Amino acid sequence: MPVLMRLVLLINNLIIMVISGAVVAVCLGLFSPVVYYEAALSTPENRMIIGAVGLIIGILALIIMIWVLKPAKHTDNVLVDKDLAGEISISTSAIKAIITKAAKMVEGVKDLKSTVSNTPEGLIVKLHIMINTEYTVPELAHSLQTAVKDDLVKIGGLQVAEIKVLIDDSNAVSK
Repeated sequence: MPVLMRLVLLINNLIIMVISGAVVAVCLGLFSPVVYYEAALSTPENRMIIGAVGLIIGILALIIMIWVLKPAKHTDNVLVDKDLAGEISISTSAIKAIITKAAKMVEGVKDLKSTVSNTPEGLIVKLHIMINTEYTVPELAHSLQTAVKDDLVKIGGLQVAEIKVLIDDSNAVSK
């Protein structure tokens, strides 16, 4: 959380604590707010000060409301490791680069389009490929799956749950 937002929340919480303490004191009969209210609003200067304080409290409340209602940022990263030293993440584009590099090493793959999704079990990689017709589909697909999984584990330190291969013609892959 940013330092400025922590400061705004601290000020807001202090104001709420003072107000709640005053309400409890009034309920216990420790003082009468009418006397203080009339004294505080008796001069124009006091009214301006109270108005400014009210405006500041309103602005703080608006800032907090906007900050709380703001949608969370969508991260395109995959968490690789998290420990006491911090966390290591890898972007989806870097994962796709590893996949492309691994696919280029498999003989017979002409073109590739990949999608990556992250699950608690690991990555699910979907490969949409075009191949040379001289190669057998099952052997090529298995070689591709093995190469991609090995590189993702070795280079990226990622856990791979599943690699799905769809072999199609060149028109579907280039779309």
